[in-house]
Amino acid sequence: MPAWHALCDKWSQEGYAALTPDEKIWLNVRALIDGTNNGGLISLYYNADADTLPDCMAALEQLGAHDVTHQVERVSALFPADALPSFEARNDVINSWDDKDPRIHDLLVEVDVALTPMLDELEQKLDNFVRRMGLAP
Repeated sequence: MPAWHALCDKWSQEGYAALTPDEKIWLNVRALIDGTNNGGLISLYYNADADTLPDCMAALEQLGAHDVTHQVERVSALFPADALPSFEARNDVINSWDDKDPRIHDLLVEVDVALTPMLDELEQKLDNFVRRMGLAP
């Protein structure tokens, strides 16, 4: 999709701050969908995509994806609030987790199981938003 590639180029060349509010919605929700599909919701956190988590949460609310927001909040609760804005701090927290801790493992699996069927509807809401805002044909 040429419009998506243009958005990614703009983000890469000019930075996140140069994006319009509508472009930020597209970028953040797309990152959540793609990350979840390619490694579970936790992948959003161990990549830089969660650096803009407050914008992602606002975007989900604007799209009316309240159930998705709830699942993201469940995973966010695993992190101290001061760690959420920092890629390095989030990864330090993730690396500190005991791989055998069923509380964390079970929560992440439960969230992904709940979230996966919601992604098709979220994708449709995002596509409708992108078209309605004139970001893509």
